[in-house]
Amino acid sequence: MEKWIFDSPDQAGEVFRQFVKDFFQRNKLIKGEVSIGAQTVNLRNITMPMLNVYATQDHLVPPAASRALAALCGSQDYTEHSFRGGHIGIYVSARAQQEVPPTIATWLLAR
Repeated sequence: MEKWIFDSPDQAGEVFRQFVKDFFQRNKLIKGEVSIGAQTVNLRNITMPMLNVYATQDHLVPPAASRALAALCGSQDYTEHSFRGGHIGIYVSARAQQEVPPTIATWLLAR
């Protein structure tokens, strides 16, 4: 796990500062003010089936922030699954390894 944590490329300071301002402080994604190239990102345009998996004790992406996606996306086939754990534990804990992959696989197989 340490290799995974420390194997991330360095981020340019100004890019990270702008990301924090745009996505955390100004909430631009939710307000429809994010652009990629000439295209404005509109979460309502996401109409494909969506599975939202989140950790109930996540301190970086709180459950309320994850659950908000349901009201913001345009999908008619939206499913949420919460799992006990934190931001990293939902991927690497023994319990998560037993619970998360089968839940995702079941959801995918149904579609």
